[in-house]
Amino acid sequence: MNTDDLVTDMAQDVLEKRAPDLPAETKRLSCGIVARRLDLTSETQAKRLGRERGIYLTFDCTEGTFASGGGAGVLSRHIARAVVDMAGVMGRRSVVLAAGLGNAGVTADSLGAATTELLDVSPVSEAERKRQKVRLCAVNAGVEGRTGIRSADVVAGVCERLRPSCVIVIDSLATSSPERLGTSFQLTTAGIAPGSGVGRDRPRIDRAFLGVPVVAVGVPLVLSVRTAFAEFMRDYIEETGSPLNAYVLREIVEKRKLGGLVVAPKEIGVTVSRAASVIASAINAAFGENA
Repeated sequence: MNTDDLVTDMAQDVLEKRAPDLPAETKRLSCGIVARRLDLTSETQAKRLGRERGIYLTFDCTEGTFASGGGAGVLSRHIARAVVDMAGVMGRRSVVLAAGLGNAGVTADSLGAATTELLDVSPVSEAERKRQKVRLCAVNAGVEGRTGIRSADVVAGVCERLRPSCVIVIDSLATSSPERLGTSFQLTTAGIAPGSGVGRDRPRIDRAFLGVPVVAVGVPLVLSVRTAFAEFMRDYIEETGSPLNAYVLREIVEKRKLGGLVVAPKEIGVTVSRAASVIASAINAAFGENA
């Protein structure tokens, strides 16, 4: 498969397709959850995968995880522990800023806004806050097309005022693996470039940009049609042994103007609501006012 056809925000997608030999720690948890951790510290390995250096932790689930009574709760607890570990927040006077990215008006891109709406944020007045608790704040950065302000600049402006100990950014992601749509959760210390998964690169929101630890949390909710065609072509060749003309297929995709299209799960509204609930529960358990 041509590397240009691989459109994804998921480190595990790239690892599986470009570098299956790289070490990734895999642990099977309860309720059908599989945790996959990749410590990408080498510049050489980072360039090979086309990812920024950092820790990438993916929780791959199945629909059965959410069908079972306590599956979502188990997942939230694992995410909560991972976020605390990655953020490194200590002390009751610490401020944690949760920033929702994406377009609230587009369902598949509304995960950030849907999550921040469910957060148990702290009162502004210190006298009203519970003792020995981290102060949790939240903001929706919106999208440049609707605000005229880049998401990274919105978050940076709030950070300058609040001076948080860490920032948690939440966003919808793209994947090249249909089975991961709505069922995988990625956490990384490498930050995030809003829109990068669908070819709309924006300034990266990371520690270098904000000056504090950044933990990016996301769920893949869209799949590139170009990537889907490339994957189909690869699988077809492997299953049948009959070659396809990759050049002709790409020409058809471009001619029909399919290259820039993305698709989302049929029940995208339910999927976003479920994912937002899991992530918000995790952040609330870790830093919320009622934790």
